[in-house]
Amino acid sequence: MNQQVIDELRERIARLEVATPQRRVYNQVQAAARLNMSVSKLRAERNAGRINGRLRGRIWFFTDADLEAYLAAPSDAADANNTA
Repeated sequence: MNQQVIDELRERIARLEVATPQRRVYNQVQAAARLNMSVSKLRAERNAGRINGRLRGRIWFFTDADLEAYLAAPSDAADANNTA
C-alpha cells in the first residue's frame, strides 16, 4: 500500500469514529475508578439505588449514561451538610 491510500483510510476511520457515538460499558472496578470511589462505595451506592446498573449473570455492568446520571444527581451528603 502506498502512503496516499493509508492516509485516506485514516481519514475515513476518523470520520466514522466521530459519526458514531461511543457507548462504553464498565464493570464495577472500572465504574468505581471512573467515579473516583472505592468498589465498596460503588456497591453501597448501587444497593441504595443511587447508581443504576445491570446484572448479567453474576457481573454488574454500568453504562456512561448510568454514571453520568449519578454524577448529575444531587448527593445526600450535600443535602445533609446544608441542613446541619
